[in-house]
Amino acid sequence: MKYFIIILIIIAVICLLDLLLGFVFFKIALGPKRREDPKVPCKNSLFERNADNINLINGYKWFDETPHEEILIPSHEKGKHLHAQFFKNDSGSDLWAIVIHGWTNINREMSSYAMEYYNRGYNVIIPDLRGHGNSETKWVSMGWLDRLEIVDWTNYIVSEHPNAQIVLHGVSMGAATTMMATGEKLPPNVVCAVEDCGFSSVYQIFRDQSKDKYHIPPFISMPSASLVNRIFNGFSFKEASSVEQLKKSKTPTLFMHGDKDDFVKFENLDKVYNACAAEKEKYVVKGAEHAVSSHWFHEEYWNRVDQFLSKHVKPVVHNA
Repeated sequence: MKYFIIILIIIAVICLLDLLLGFVFFKIALGPKRREDPKVPCKNSLFERNADNINLINGYKWFDETPHEEILIPSHEKGKHLHAQFFKNDSGSDLWAIVIHGWTNINREMSSYAMEYYNRGYNVIIPDLRGHGNSETKWVSMGWLDRLEIVDWTNYIVSEHPNAQIVLHGVSMGAATTMMATGEKLPPNVVCAVEDCGFSSVYQIFRDQSKDKYHIPPFISMPSASLVNRIFNGFSFKEASSVEQLKKSKTPTLFMHGDKDDFVKFENLDKVYNACAAEKEKYVVKGAEHAVSSHWFHEEYWNRVDQFLSKHVKPVVHNA
């Protein structure tokens, strides 16, 4: 009996330690990603490493100098609001782009993408995803709960501009958000989507990070971290799947990925592309690491995006 009690105590301690490990993993990965100074990039981020990139510099300059405003709309969560930066285009067109940032990023760091759409005549909305920027929610959801907020933004645009043509364009976690959103019921005004280096599921991206970055076997870290996430965020990592959402998609989508990506591994591209039930195209940016395709291979990247948009966006009609 004595040994049996000791064994039970040991098992209980191991379970508690595993749960603690899961909470630590959750807090690091999905804790709030807000910053006091939006002009100072996260340490060791691609924005810090590429601070001298001319496309990033031009984007920041455009963001800071182009008139824009923060807009709020009611969230589907009672008592909360969604926040975004809104750039109204002087062209008066009904073209709209929702540009969606990645993990640990802020709206300003999507400025080079927003600038490209703005210069093409689009009105641009850059939402604050959960746990980032001015979002009123605490925990990051890696796109899963954010997908519903993107649906909210599309419905808001259509309610104000019934003739709007809406393009979704996301990078990294923003790309996963984009793919996940296309599996929901979107208004027909959403004419196409561009996903750049998105992951196939939250489980996969965290499994890879646990193994490659933290050197913790996934069978140890993932069950407890997913359990903690279910407690705080209401879903499991495996449930949050771009692949499963894409199987329901009706939105034409361009899938882009750098073949030197070692953060969201290049193998994710075929997984999400093959899963998509909608009209689709795939483009490999050769030599690009994670989330830098537009910055390193700017002309190639945007030429390819333009080719795709030309097939799905009707010619711009400027209002008087």
